[in-house]
Amino acid sequence: MTDVRHSGKSGYRAALAHPVGGRLLAAKAVSELGDYVGLSALLLLAYSGSGSVLGSAAVFAAHSLPALLVATVFGGWLDRPPRRAALVALALAGGAVLAVPLAVPETAVAVVAASLLGGVRAAYRGVHTAVIAESVSRPLMLPLFGLSSALHMSAQVVGLAGGAGVTLAIGVRWALAADIVSFLVTAAILATLPITGKRPRGPRPPATHGLRIIWSHPTLRLVALTTWATFIGSTLPETVAPQLTEGPWLPVLLASSAAGGAVFSFAAARHRFLEDVSHQLRLAAGLGLALVAGAALLSGGAPVWAVALANAAVGAGGGWVIGAQATFARLAPAEHMGQVEATMVASNIAVNGVGILLLGGLAVAMGPGAAYLAAGTALLVAATAAARRHRGSGGPDRPPDEPTQKGDARARSRVAVTQGIRGFEKGDRDVQSRMAVTKYARFRTGEEKAMRGVEWG
Repeated sequence: MTDVRHSGKSGYRAALAHPVGGRLLAAKAVSELGDYVGLSALLLLAYSGSGSVLGSAAVFAAHSLPALLVATVFGGWLDRPPRRAALVALALAGGAVLAVPLAVPETAVAVVAASLLGGVRAAYRGVHTAVIAESVSRPLMLPLFGLSSALHMSAQVVGLAGGAGVTLAIGVRWALAADIVSFLVTAAILATLPITGKRPRGPRPPATHGLRIIWSHPTLRLVALTTWATFIGSTLPETVAPQLTEGPWLPVLLASSAAGGAVFSFAAARHRFLEDVSHQLRLAAGLGLALVAGAALLSGGAPVWAVALANAAVGAGGGWVIGAQATFARLAPAEHMGQVEATMVASNIAVNGVGILLLGGLAVAMGPGAAYLAAGTALLVAATAAARRHRGSGGPDRPPDEPTQKGDARARSRVAVTQGIRGFEKGDRDVQSRMAVTKYARFRTGEEKAMRGVEWG
């Protein structure tokens, strides 16, 4: 892969000027706008066909199984093909999937299309983040993720509001056609990425290797657990919106959470505040409080505009995930970033799918306020516990191969393990021997169990 890192620059202007980062942002702007136009059509199609908020919840839940298959069964293949070719192929696959509901606009077809798109997007996100980890220097990562998130949320605002309006006024086919066109334009942009060369060929890692990498690192483990708690109710505002209102206020409610997230993402990623994991966890707890406040408004019969403001606060609180993305890109091994990111994307989709079905059922049975309260309480408890654990552990926030102190024997052992893994990949017998000695020494001191999370298996 061509080295296109810029080592000394940071900020939004440098991220936009980066030969890889700028193209990825342009592709994301087009793709995200089309995605949410198409998503609004699928949501409204499922809701109108089922006559219940559970129809909309089914669209989100349908992402889960294919995304999990991508992260597990096919996860080991994500880091093998050339990055550029993989991104282009996945963009074209997304357009092909949407051609089915375009031809047959029915509820069941919408759910199946959402299911297939879940797998495509999980794979795409994995390769996309791997490109950033390999091609963008650390000072540019947070601004790049911030701009990417701001584009994601802005596209959600325009896409959900515009897509809902188009679907209500004209029909689902126009919205889906616009999404298909966006996939084709995205593929054309990605084809110009200046990343070339063959991917290194080594032993294919096992299906659970991405999860093992995450779970073996104390910081990544805490951030992942809090991220999953966040995604339990991440699409709750959009899911219950059709139950709360209709007509001109519906697009406002659909887009209010994303609008808050877009403003926060653009403002926060300009600074290094979100690079600190402790700050990320505090913001996650703030998101939990915002959901609880939304529950109080809904239970008290607040007007729609007040609920929209509460949703905007919820979206702003969700912006903490920008920092989580940058943390993963910095701490996870770049050569396995595709599988690690796909694991996170798939698990987020799965957690959101199960969570939104449960919360949707709770909203039908006890009202939207109860669903907001449940989601907020779960996140508040998880984020608070993670923040305490992070403080208690001294807040380790470095890759496994960057010991915090020279005399830290445990950190040096992680260095040996990492070098051994790379030695196995490259066939380096000397490094393999050193790893064998390290494993024996750790076994003698009772630490063999701690190594298992980072072994090939």
